[in-house]
Amino acid sequence: MAKKEPRSETVKLIKKEMKIDTAKITEEDKAKGVVSIADVKMDKVISVAKQRMDKLSGKDLKGAVKIVLGTLNSMNGVLVEGKKPREVIKEIDEGKISIS
Repeated sequence: MAKKEPRSETVKLIKKEMKIDTAKITEEDKAKGVVSIADVKMDKVISVAKQRMDKLSGKDLKGAVKIVLGTLNSMNGVLVEGKKPREVIKEIDEGKISIS
C-alpha cells in the first residue's frame, strides 16, 4: 500500500498545476459577489491524480481522482468545468463520467 501523503502536498500541487493563487474564497470576496476562485478542467484533475497516485490512498486512478476532487471541494470556491467538485464525484460514482 502506498504511503499516505499529507493533504498539504496535494494542495500545493493543485495550486501550481491549476494556477490557483489562494486556497479559499475570503469573506471579502464573498461580499463582492465572487463565487469561485477557479474553474479547472477535468484533464488537470486527472493529471494531478496521476502525479500523486503513489502517495494517495486511492487504489486506482478513479480513486485518486476522487481524492483530488475531495481536496478541491475543501478549497471552497474551486469549480471543475463549472460544477462543484462534490457534484463531479457523484457523476463519477453514477457512471456519468468515465476515468481512464
